[in-house]
Amino acid sequence: MMLSRFCIYFDEVAKRGSIRRASEHLNITPSAIDRQILMMEEKLGVPLFDRMPKGLRLTAAGEVLVSTIRRWRRDLRNVEAHIDELRGLRRGEVTLALVDGSGEFVTRCLETFSRSYPGIVFHMQLTVSQGVVDRVLSGEADIGLAFNPPERHDVRVERALVYQIGAVMPADHPLAGRNEVTLSECAQHPLVGPDQGNVLRMILDNVWSQTLGELPRFAASASSVTLIKSLVMHRLGIGFLTAIDVATEVASGQLRFVPLTDVKMPLSALSLISAAGRPQSAATSLLIQQLASAMLDENVPHIG
Repeated sequence: MMLSRFCIYFDEVAKRGSIRRASEHLNITPSAIDRQILMMEEKLGVPLFDRMPKGLRLTAAGEVLVSTIRRWRRDLRNVEAHIDELRGLRRGEVTLALVDGSGEFVTRCLETFSRSYPGIVFHMQLTVSQGVVDRVLSGEADIGLAFNPPERHDVRVERALVYQIGAVMPADHPLAGRNEVTLSECAQHPLVGPDQGNVLRMILDNVWSQTLGELPRFAASASSVTLIKSLVMHRLGIGFLTAIDVATEVASGQLRFVPLTDVKMPLSALSLISAAGRPQSAATSLLIQQLASAMLDENVPHIG
């Protein structure tokens, strides 16, 4: 099924805030996109965008229209997926919004899932937890994985994986043979942590100051879980992550996850979410079942 050119052009401009950037992404001339928008504005009798010095911003009418178009595009994808299921083609598309730190868990699940449903295509978007919620509710993503999503009537938590933070180190580190370790013992070694402003950094700073009376001194800091793991594996220091973050490296023997014993880190939850009341495509429903089952079975060490 074909979507109207206006809907495609309008949605892309709304996402990118610029006709030029939308034209580059769609490989369509800016004049063709601008013409479609101007024609619709004339037909509706209202502007859809405020023309700003540095781009375009949706008007109230534009917000209403883009919400309707995205809902229509999502519903159309669902219809197409259901028709494909009826044909026995097992095709479809699923868009997932993910927080940093959930990627490896998701890709492990997708590896198994794609063997059963090789015709399903996945689109993954990395963002912060609030961004995951926003994209799921706007229809930009079908489902999401977020840390501690807000309790809202329009957000459905399909499954949650509860965990706590532990110390992460190379397998031959002096503390790697321990079943548990204290913060004071970790403080005797170089440390690797998340950047300032990161939620995990704020948790570590708070717990560290309460336990040891000072802030942690990091030999290196990084903006992503992947970079923190790389720094730890290259022996720049002990890192602080969850067992979810390092499951692959622990299984391969590259890293060791050691629970912290002298401090009670706040419990957190990685939650699989969808928009409450929204019909899901067959492909999305199947993937929700796969991810929820994997989260139920996941053996994640944490302090109760």
